[in-house]
Amino acid sequence: MKRLVVIALVLFLVASSAFAERLFDYRGVFSADRGDDAKITNYILLKKGSQIRFEIEEQGHGATDKVRVARVQLTSDTSINFAEEAGITSLTLTETGIYEIALVPAAGVSGEIRFVLRVVETTGEPASPDQPAATVLTSEKEPASAAAVITPVASDALPEVISDGTSIASSADAVSDVASAAAILLPANAVASAVENVLGTTTPPIESATPITASEAAAFNAIGTGPVLSAPQPGYFLNPFVGFKFTADSINLMAEAGRQRQIKIYNMLVDGSQSPVAGSFFSPEPDVLMFLPQAVIPGAIYYLDTFDAAGNKASSYQIAAMPELSISFKPADSELLLISVAWSPRAELLANPAGQVLALNNCEVAFSADGSRLFQLSSEQIRQPFGSHERINWRARPYSLELEMPMAMIASECSVEIFAALDGAAAKTSAYRAAWHKPTDPGSADFSDVEASDDQIYEKAKEEFSIQSFTAREQLPDNASFTLEKSFLLVDNEADSLLSWPQDVVWDENGSLWVLDSQLRRVSNFNTAGILRTSFGSRGDTQGGFGLPVALTQKNSTLFVSDTARHAIHKFTTDGLFVVSIFSESDTGVVIDLPGGICFRKDEMWVADRGTARILCFNQQGGFLGSFGSTPSAPIESPVSVRADQDSLFILEKNGLVKKFSPMGQFDATFQSGSSDGSGLEVDRWGGVWVCDAGLFRVLRFSRKGATLSELKAPPAPKPWLPTSIAVRSDGKVAVTDAANKMLHIFSTAE
Repeated sequence: MKRLVVIALVLFLVASSAFAERLFDYRGVFSADRGDDAKITNYILLKKGSQIRFEIEEQGHGATDKVRVARVQLTSDTSINFAEEAGITSLTLTETGIYEIALVPAAGVSGEIRFVLRVVETTGEPASPDQPAATVLTSEKEPASAAAVITPVASDALPEVISDGTSIASSADAVSDVASAAAILLPANAVASAVENVLGTTTPPIESATPITASEAAAFNAIGTGPVLSAPQPGYFLNPFVGFKFTADSINLMAEAGRQRQIKIYNMLVDGSQSPVAGSFFSPEPDVLMFLPQAVIPGAIYYLDTFDAAGNKASSYQIAAMPELSISFKPADSELLLISVAWSPRAELLANPAGQVLALNNCEVAFSADGSRLFQLSSEQIRQPFGSHERINWRARPYSLELEMPMAMIASECSVEIFAALDGAAAKTSAYRAAWHKPTDPGSADFSDVEASDDQIYEKAKEEFSIQSFTAREQLPDNASFTLEKSFLLVDNEADSLLSWPQDVVWDENGSLWVLDSQLRRVSNFNTAGILRTSFGSRGDTQGGFGLPVALTQKNSTLFVSDTARHAIHKFTTDGLFVVSIFSESDTGVVIDLPGGICFRKDEMWVADRGTARILCFNQQGGFLGSFGSTPSAPIESPVSVRADQDSLFILEKNGLVKKFSPMGQFDATFQSGSSDGSGLEVDRWGGVWVCDAGLFRVLRFSRKGATLSELKAPPAPKPWLPTSIAVRSDGKVAVTDAANKMLHIFSTAE
């Protein structure tokens, strides 16, 4: 039978006199095709004497008995374990150590089960008489009586811990004994780190492997074979916003020292030496470890070596970073156009194929004339030193690709587009595009160099764009008022003004503003003075093209755009480079129909889908995490936007209702904003809920219980304003898009 085992990240807790109330949250899924022995296992470090309560909720339905905690067991001594046929709800720990928490689905329950497990410390709370006590076992076969007390395995194995969480024994030898007693198959330094967190004691790094039990070795044996690079795939360019992805059973449990020993990432310098790549490791999910470089060198070759637990090299990889390309056009004469795709060599890197990119491997180059595709060079053709096709000739040189095209093939415009294989994506991504316009009068043609223009990204001089520093404010009173600070136009020509419809705005993490225009199909970045830095986007159904974009959000130098016409979420870098689109997938059960408002809660991306009347959840890479929709007690109708705070989701419906849910879809509260045409929603960090009411030409701030706190006064403008979206910065500045006047208005607090 298929066995489902998911090993979650070990949570190391700092022992102190007052633990956090909630120790651990885990979001899990039992698939519909699970076997009878399906089990999900988590590991957590807990302190002796702690009183623990387990809370389990099913997504969208609150507390559930469909999933239960079947067993809690000390990994360093399997004779210390707790079990209850009906499920453990609470227990008192008898020893400090790393405990295995095993969850199983209830018998007779079918279908997929999405749930959240919360581990809460209840020390100091009165015990509930209705709470069933866990059965305590001294071994797996012989249950003890309810009053039985478990004797520690060895009284001298752990130093005694006093009430303030510090250790009476503080010598390195005593701590070393603790590491042995609480050992699991982690790198030895990971165990030392766990002991340090619990006992408050600093210990020197442990160089030798820590002993493990047979059951622990079976659970974690894959680490010993060395991590496997799963992205980027061989031949694909590195995505600087994703980095390198390694997989192996329990790899997310490795401590930093173990990661450094088993994964080595470096570049080859011009003198032949190796330069380690600076960056950070993180784990987005069980059995996955990501490495994100601090800075990616364009055109560099990255070496990746992995080692097994014994220090032997397990595998080697070479991954290239996309070089920064320039595309130039130069008429050789009246009959021939010369095209050059070039990039600069990196002086600091080894000048050979093992040091930097010399040729555009796994790329394709497309040529178009007057809007029609003429020819496309495949990856195989680019790798040849020279070639010819239908009067187009090309030759490859180190750091460049040179082409010749007859002028007769071009009536008015010629464009070149580079498609690159990025991060293992099935389809190549449009990375660079440039165009050349043929002179209308050949007799007066100037055959000097013609600078290529970029059709997707429009930039103003960098020195014109600056961002003023700001400081987040701790408090903003409910009775705070706001005054207009500045207004500026979002379009700079009459043609755009006739079409423009600014639909959404968000504050960048650096303090600038991103504005989405749904009709111009354009995303633009402004500073608070109204100066444009960059703008990208175009209408189309190809990669990077927009159908009808209606909402956007920003996270970690990445933009996410909801597109209702293409039924997708598009992901871009903040430089306008298309990354990927997220569509419906029958295999995973995700359905994206009319996505609207979009936001982040921690690392979870939430999307309001008006077509399915559901709230969808994804991770930053676009992986589907779940969704929730209407229930009889809390119907969801035409959700147009969603916003989140630390613990809750707020949904704005087209009818003006604002509804509050838990991230698991459990209904909490609602109020009527009075909006006749709800569009923009924002939740500020001080508890205010903002609603843009385009139908009544107003913007209101509410308390979370629905009391009106303030209203923004309509700014002076040629037409009555039509507020469509709102964003509030951490210092209290408020930005509002005005679709009627094609403007953005910035308000500040009236101190």
